[in-house]
Amino acid sequence: MLRFIGLVLCLIFVLNLNIYALENPLVNIRQKLFEESQLIKPLLSSSKDVVLLNSFWDALIMTVSQLDAYFSMLRIFNTIKKEALTEEAVKVLIDWLSMIKKTNELNLASLHSLTINVEEDTKLHLDNLRQYYTELNTLIDIELNKHTIIITSLKTKR
Repeated sequence: MLRFIGLVLCLIFVLNLNIYALENPLVNIRQKLFEESQLIKPLLSSSKDVVLLNSFWDALIMTVSQLDAYFSMLRIFNTIKKEALTEEAVKVLIDWLSMIKKTNELNLASLHSLTINVEEDTKLHLDNLRQYYTELNTLIDIELNKHTIIITSLKTKR
């Protein structure tokens, strides 16, 4: 009976983690970026646009890594008790998100400046990347606003 209860509690815990991940738009866009990188990877050996596709793939993997690092920082941040929370801890998250956004803006500028003729598959991925990076920057702005509100509330408490 004790085993059964433990199993049920573990199952509830795992399901709650998955539900949170499904509800978090940053996790969802991270998954889209990773899936796009997996779609580009096989084209590297057969496309005439191999240099361009390789750049796309590198940018996607870098963005996924940056988001993974943010999620790790967020897990650490969430272990801080509300009474011990400082502005500096929130500013670290804000700085990291700002860095991701600047990198995305650089990627978007590069994607919009492309004027060469490319294969249809490459054009499809180019359009997808433009959409994903624009969506990611919008989500980062929302996240930055949340953290700014936290800093404001910390200032008013003190």
